[in-house]
Amino acid sequence: MCIKSMPDDFHQRRFRRHSSDLFEEGVNNVECLRILRNHEHLDRRSIESKESLHQLVVLVEENQDKAKEVFYIIRQRNTLSRLKISEQGLQLIIDAHNLSTRFLRVVTSFGWRRHDEHRAWDGYYISPTGTKPSRNFNRVTELSYVVRYVERHDRSPQNPWSVRQIGVCQQNVVGTEDSVWVLLQPSQSVYNELKDTLERRAQNGSTSPEDSCSLHLDILESLASSWADYVEWSWGEVDGPDDRATLSNIEFPTEKDLGATFQAAQKVQRVRRRLLRAISVLDSNYALADGIAAHFPNTFTTRIENYKAEINMHRRNILLMIEHLKGTSDLLFNILSSLNDKVSLAGTQAMQQSLGLMGSIAQQGREDSTVLKLLSMIATVYLPASLVATIFSSNLIELKTDDKGLDTFHVVSQFWLYIVIAIALTVATFICAAFVLRRKILQDLHNYRCKLKAKISSEPEKQEV
Repeated sequence: MCIKSMPDDFHQRRFRRHSSDLFEEGVNNVECLRILRNHEHLDRRSIESKESLHQLVVLVEENQDKAKEVFYIIRQRNTLSRLKISEQGLQLIIDAHNLSTRFLRVVTSFGWRRHDEHRAWDGYYISPTGTKPSRNFNRVTELSYVVRYVERHDRSPQNPWSVRQIGVCQQNVVGTEDSVWVLLQPSQSVYNELKDTLERRAQNGSTSPEDSCSLHLDILESLASSWADYVEWSWGEVDGPDDRATLSNIEFPTEKDLGATFQAAQKVQRVRRRLLRAISVLDSNYALADGIAAHFPNTFTTRIENYKAEINMHRRNILLMIEHLKGTSDLLFNILSSLNDKVSLAGTQAMQQSLGLMGSIAQQGREDSTVLKLLSMIATVYLPASLVATIFSSNLIELKTDDKGLDTFHVVSQFWLYIVIAIALTVATFICAAFVLRRKILQDLHNYRCKLKAKISSEPEKQEV
């Protein structure tokens, strides 16, 4: 997109890089609040039909000719979605009212984003009096900014707050006090307050430079009203880990205590990150109040100072919470170190006891092995005698008395059958054992062959040396 009659600048180049993430093409849902000249009521127009671009052209042309104050309100479906206007529709509004390219920096901070900090920008731009002529050659001033705030959504019990933002661009014609406003994603409270203010202003029938400054302050004060609740909720988030740190029992720690303490340390880091972001938002709001004071000098100075004092109060509370979290984090770290040492010591002691028990079992095994070895030796010694006694007590050898009356042993005629059967069973036993142990035997043979080949191949090398 290029702003007509404007040279290409940094804001336009950045805008073009992100334009595909900013708009819903073919959609131009724009609400317009306006105060017409010589009318004592607030006129509201809303464009949502399929032929929305043509209707937007007609509306903008009417505003150029008839409106004294006009507010274009452009919304998103949700905080991180695209604006419900096409790129052509926004170009039409910017070109028709000759808005500065600085407003594109505000637009670029909206649209589709991965998270709240993606393309986040909460600064402001001021165009002082006399820097740019309008179509009727009157001098104009322009103020563009993004104001961030916190809002409760209650979607997540762990973190029911979100950082939201509103984009504002206001162009004011000096002398006539005609003004054009563009509001991006205003909150419901800001929208309701804006309508009430404009209805009162339309009935009065007169405008002044102070009215524009008052509207800016209305926006800031409306958004600042949620900070007190956010600070109160944050104190509860800070107290939880602090109680865990100060009431922890480290005399007899368990793995459950170690896990709970580690979760408390993680929560401290999450809360601290949220509070640092809140500090950044408060600082930007404070700086924006200074910018509004500089843009409208000597106007509502007391009101601006009161707003800044409230922002400073919330900032001090959050800084105090961050300091609390720093002490809690250090204490939790020391507790984790102590618990880890105690758990490690208990584990080492248990390991030593296990090693001692295993040593006792090994010693008992060695003693049992000695006894079994002794019994095996005794059985081996008596094995030949047992074999002889078995043979002589069997029917294979008979005790007979000869003619002289002497007792002699005689081997039966089929003794050879015992020998054959014994040898056959022995061979069968070895065959079965070899079959069962065949894998180990084959592996041993393979290893032996490999060693033999390595030995044979190494001998010629030794001879050459």
